Amino acid sequence: MNTFNALACTGLNRLPDGEWTLHSRFSQAINFIHASGELLTLYRYGKGMGPTGVLLGRAPFSYLATVAQLYKSGSQLSGQGITLRARRQLRLQLNPADSAPVGLSRCRQQSGLCGALNQPLNSMPFYSEIMEALACWHHGGEPDWRWLIGRGPGLTPSGDDMLTGMLAVFIAAEKPIHLFLPSIDQLALLTTSVSCSYLNSARLGEFSTPVLGVMRSLQTGRHTDRALGRLLAVGHTSGTDTVLGIALAQHWLQMADSRGMHARSGNNTYLYLGG
Repeated sequence: MNTFNALACTGLNRLPDGEWTLHSRFSQAINFIHASGELLTLYRYGKGMGPTGVLLGRAPFSYLATVAQLYKSGSQLSGQGITLRARRQLRLQLNPADSAPVGLSRCRQQSGLCGALNQPLNSMPFYSEIMEALACWHHGGEPDWRWLIGRGPGLTPSGDDMLTGMLAVFIAAEKPIHLFLPSIDQLALLTTSVSCSYLNSARLGEFSTPVLGVMRSLQTGRHTDRALGRLLAVGHTSGTDTVLGIALAQHWLQMADSRGMHARSGNNTYLYLGG
C-alpha cells in the first residue's frame, strides 16, 4: 500500500462517500465521477485547483494517473494499492467587496463564442440576448439560459464558463443568485458533468483558484495583470470565456446603476472606477 499526503483539498465534505470511477484524464487534472453524477478532481500542482478536489504534487499525480477507481471516506481516498490523505482543507470562497472593472483593451485572446476579448462588448455576438436575460433576472424572473448553457467548445463549454464569470461578479456584489441558474437536476440535462460541477460550486460562491485570483485582485487593486494572465491561460478558451463573463456582468451592473436600477440595497453597485 502506497500512502500519499495531498497538498490541499477543497469541497470534499460536500461530496458523497463511496465509489468514484474514472471519468476523464488530462495532463493537469484527473476527474472521477460518482453514481450520483457528482465530480471529484485530482489537480496537478502548478496550475491552480477547482472548488471540489485534491491538489497533488507532481510525483503523486503521475502515480495516480493509472488509477481507474477510488473509494472516498471522509477526506481520505483509497483504491488500487494507494491511500490518499488530504490533511489541509481549504474553502475556495469568494468574499463580497468592491471590485474595479476588468480591463480587456490589451486582451487579444479569442473566446469560444464571441470573438476577441478586446472588441467592444456591445458589438459581440449574443450581447443583446445576455443583457435581456440579465434584465429579466433583475426584475425577479428566471432567465432562460438554455440557449447558452452547454454551448461552445470544451469540457466546460464556453457559455457555461461565461456564466461562471458572471456569477463571480454578482456574488461579489451581494446579488441574490438563487434564480440565476436552472435547478441542479435541470442543469445536468443541459451540459457536461464537469461543467455542472463548476456551476453548482459557483452558485455556492466557490470558484477555482484562478477565478478567485482575478476577483480578489480586482477587489484589492493588486497584481491584476498577473492574476488575469493566469486565468486567461486556463484551458483552450475556458479562462477567456470566464473573463468575458466577468466583464459582461460588470458592464451590466454599471448600466443598471446608471438607470437607477441599483444592484443591491443602497446606492453602491460594488463597482468602483478607481484602479
